[in-house]
Amino acid sequence: MRIRVNVLALGLAFSSLAAVGSFAQQQPNSSDTSLGDIARQLKAQKAKEPKPAKVFTNDNLPSGSDDVTKLHANPPTKSSDESASKEPPEVHDAAYYRSHLSKLQDNLATDKRELDVLQQKLSQSQIQYYPDPNKALQQQYSREDINKLTADMDAQKQKIADDEKAIDDLHEQLRREGGDPGWLR
Repeated sequence: MRIRVNVLALGLAFSSLAAVGSFAQQQPNSSDTSLGDIARQLKAQKAKEPKPAKVFTNDNLPSGSDDVTKLHANPPTKSSDESASKEPPEVHDAAYYRSHLSKLQDNLATDKRELDVLQQKLSQSQIQYYPDPNKALQQQYSREDINKLTADMDAQKQKIADDEKAIDDLHEQLRREGGDPGWLR
């Protein structure tokens, strides 16, 4: 009899556990919403929101040779009070000129060193004998490596000319502003 009571109690316990388990599975849980569903809902809400209007200012308008302001036939003239309120041009001191000259000379020296390296590579590329016959045939036909190095050298020479022009422009700016020529030594 005692065994029957134990079996009956055990049966009741299992059936109550099964009922609780099935009840938990049947109830929709709010945390069961997938992350993808949440993302779709947020995307739909964002699509419904009106986009802000684009505001154009002088800062975000393009400027250049084909500027819209050049279309005006008669540009406005400056009155005397506007020209009086205009700030005088900025006068630079010796530290400004020395620092700019130093930067420009460093750029020039770097570009000259790069040109020397390109010239060395070109000299090495112009050898007459290639141990690999396929490479020799390819170079006899196209000379692409030599042509590329020559084009790189031309571009580097242009950079050097631009650097030298920038240094000359700095000298000219110093002369126009009336600075001491000793500042650029």
